[in-house]
Amino acid sequence: MNIGYFISSHGFGHASRACAVIEKLTKIGDTNFFIFTTTPEWFFQNSLSLPYDYIETQTDVGLIQTNPFIEDMDKTIKALEIFLPFSDIRYAEYLRFISKKKLDLIICDISPFGLWIAEKLGVPSILVENFTWDWIYEHYLERYPKLNGHISFLREIYQLPKMHFTCEPYCEISKNSIIVSPVFRETRSSREKIRKQLRLSDEDLLVLVTMGGIPTDHHDGNIFVSTDNLKFLFPVNNPNVIIDNDNIIFLSHNHPYFHPDLVNASDLVIGKLGYSTVAEVYSHTKPFLFIGRKNFRESSVLEKFVREELISDEIEVNNIFSLQTLDKIQNLISTTKIKSQTINGADQIANIIHDKFF
Repeated sequence: MNIGYFISSHGFGHASRACAVIEKLTKIGDTNFFIFTTTPEWFFQNSLSLPYDYIETQTDVGLIQTNPFIEDMDKTIKALEIFLPFSDIRYAEYLRFISKKKLDLIICDISPFGLWIAEKLGVPSILVENFTWDWIYEHYLERYPKLNGHISFLREIYQLPKMHFTCEPYCEISKNSIIVSPVFRETRSSREKIRKQLRLSDEDLLVLVTMGGIPTDHHDGNIFVSTDNLKFLFPVNNPNVIIDNDNIIFLSHNHPYFHPDLVNASDLVIGKLGYSTVAEVYSHTKPFLFIGRKNFRESSVLEKFVREELISDEIEVNNIFSLQTLDKIQNLISTTKIKSQTINGADQIANIIHDKFF
């Protein structure tokens, strides 16, 4: 079966979720995947264990951000005015290009473009989401009334799929939603193997600092230099190689480690509230120091889930490198929570798709 997967490039959360589903579908059926996105190809090379075709394609606008926590709505609206609405004339060449792929099914992780393409080509479509862009944009409507037309257009597009999966923790339920458990990529290597590669001792406690798909430009780990057996791992824009400096390890943004393996190898995670980070931390029941995104509508939903399901606490982005954060790390890392058996929503999605379409 030829499957097109249209994936939002807003951070890496949507690509992470898509990769989890792709891996599961590959194990239960004969599939060929065509991935449409602007998420860098190296992410899929790192995340998938199967061959696929990668076609660089803008599949949505999402939110244009100046950093991991601040969105630029003026630039976002300008981008929406260029991207929307879809039309046969405007995208005729692209429709011809996609039709040559002879797709049997199109799956979209919140991509409205893929749903529209599927409708035009008469290909069954599936939506996978924990929010949709019309719901996100509603939050900004009072201050940016120009969004109203885009919201209406997107709301109609999101009614098109033949099947609709809503993943916990979800923001809104559609009347056609099939609710599934959190979707996460599963580990490949053991905790012991990764910790050995990172040159950690059995006594070392690893703190993973992650901002999802947006690397950290600024870091000041001096406050953590003399913290006994605590080790800190930072994915950053620079350097291009791995640097191990005392108890601080810097990784390049496109490092070779599989992120779920790093989560599993860690003893605590610090990160912004994003779907894939939350789902992967949840899957391993790790203590989580989270950084909220007050202006992003999804954030309160993820925060509620984290507070209910994980040993967790909140910190401010400006206080990551502070003695207060160090105190919170030491408090959380000494608290234990019995790991329960988690259901991967990717299994649920793959099994339902297989029964319906294969």
